[in-house]
Amino acid sequence: MLEFKLQSIILTIVLSLFISFLPADCKEIKIGLVISDKPIVIGANQDATLTNLSNNKEIIQTKKMEAYEVHNANGFISIIHKKTKTALGAFKGPIAIIPIKENSLVCCDKKWYRGKLTILTSASKRTLTVVNNVDFEDYLLSVVPSEIPFKWNKEALKAQAVAARSYALGYLGRRIEKGYDLESSVEDQVYLGVSSEKPSTSRAVKETKGITLNTKENKPLIALYHSSGGGYTDSIENLWDKPSSSHIQPRPDYDDNSPHFKWFRDYSLSEMSKLLASLNIGNITGIVSKSKSISNRVMWVEVVGTNGKKTIRGDDFRRSIKLPSAKFNFIVEGSQIKFAGRGYGHGLGLSQWGSKALAENGFTYKQILVHYYPGAKLITVENN
Repeated sequence: MLEFKLQSIILTIVLSLFISFLPADCKEIKIGLVISDKPIVIGANQDATLTNLSNNKEIIQTKKMEAYEVHNANGFISIIHKKTKTALGAFKGPIAIIPIKENSLVCCDKKWYRGKLTILTSASKRTLTVVNNVDFEDYLLSVVPSEIPFKWNKEALKAQAVAARSYALGYLGRRIEKGYDLESSVEDQVYLGVSSEKPSTSRAVKETKGITLNTKENKPLIALYHSSGGGYTDSIENLWDKPSSSHIQPRPDYDDNSPHFKWFRDYSLSEMSKLLASLNIGNITGIVSKSKSISNRVMWVEVVGTNGKKTIRGDDFRRSIKLPSAKFNFIVEGSQIKFAGRGYGHGLGLSQWGSKALAENGFTYKQILVHYYPGAKLITVENN
């Protein structure tokens, strides 16, 4: 049955797929690792330099596997040798630990990363921020296996690599007010450093090197993706307060084998009241679905409380009460609200479980991408 359904999308995919070339404009990306008011331990697995970037002067040359503790000292970055307790001074910063040899690793609080680390104080001078400056393609070596199971079909892994690359390019500078490009968490893309790297996903990254998705306006596409679409993905304007995108539109999904294809959740009204306390409408007495999208996701929901009612977006509602997706129906039984839904995640762009099914049925990563991002251009970025 699935094979028959898939044949209907092949023609559209073939007609809309093409490759072009653009000059490179991004070789490095800055990833926020830590924001903390507590001491942070840094180091490198090979000899490195600690440099004060405010004046570009070397503070000290560190030895391999030496650990240094950095902490905020009234808005300055204080550095102490962790073993000898020798203080190196307090610096306005930013400071950076930069390996001398290529392919060395840097460490932040027991996690190892490629590239270098930059430490800076926040605007409030109350916390330290640690940033990993890393080669763009090396960043993806950790992201892809952190976002998708590394044992999946290679074409699904390649599709994820291109989507992750495109997402990062599209959102480059998104967190610039914090001193970096992207978060290392689910707020952007999960990035765990070298510990998450796997041979299969590293091959997927290398075999798609430089390939990304562009919009019809020839701008990097913010290639949103999620776990499971519950039979159909959705359009960005339906679910978020974002402009319409011709490339993030409802598409048939093939995620029947997802463990989240169907799900059920029960909540008491008292539980709902705690989870939705920020609405400031008192104890929750009920909810009303105000509108749904073409793919049956709740677009707007009215939450009724003892002190009033508020209408919020369905995706905000499901995040607040921790539902797998906004694709749900519900019934109220006494003091219980029972939900039945499909899919996992926001439902926009590429569905990972759908991608898995397509790959297992012989579709290439390029065909998968053009299915989930209709009209997008596959661009090869030369990065020499």
